[in-house]
Amino acid sequence: MVSSVSQPMSRQRHIDIYSPEDRAYWCERFGVSEDALRQAVKLTSNRASTVAAHLGISL
Repeated sequence: MVSSVSQPMSRQRHIDIYSPEDRAYWCERFGVSEDALRQAVKLTSNRASTVAAHLGISL
């Protein structure tokens, strides 16, 4: 459950890998490490749904 980090509108669709707050949100949301998140974005795109599919997680 993600309760400690708010979800601005931009976070609903894209991952800003350069933003520490955004990385923290998506790592918590997906339950992955920062390295795993960075690798998934690098291999796919910054689109949250594409990264989630790559990680085997439903949004």
